[in-house]
Amino acid sequence: MTVSPQDSALNSFDYERELYELVHDTAPRLFAVVVEYRDGEGALGQDAAVVAWGLAHEGGPAEVTRVGTGGRLRLAAPENVTRYFGREDGQSSRVVWLEPELTTPAA
Repeated sequence: MTVSPQDSALNSFDYERELYELVHDTAPRLFAVVVEYRDGEGALGQDAAVVAWGLAHEGGPAEVTRVGTGGRLRLAAPENVTRYFGREDGQSSRVVWLEPELTTPAA
């Protein structure tokens, strides 16, 4: 059976909502690369700085941009970024994911 564009059954299909969900479901995930500094007693978590921002694409690859210098890295996986930051004594780096808020598209 063929449905013509004038068919009222198509009116129940919310194209804008479907489009929004497609974009939301396929968007790269945003993350920060945070360097944590140890205090005088060797404990982490007393001070930290965001040193880079990254986008993780579906299937693994990540693009990372350094804060300040704008230098870029392309990595096979987001977790690999810790090899490039926080390697000095008294530092440690980690990935902190930003969870997107699921909102409905504007009407």
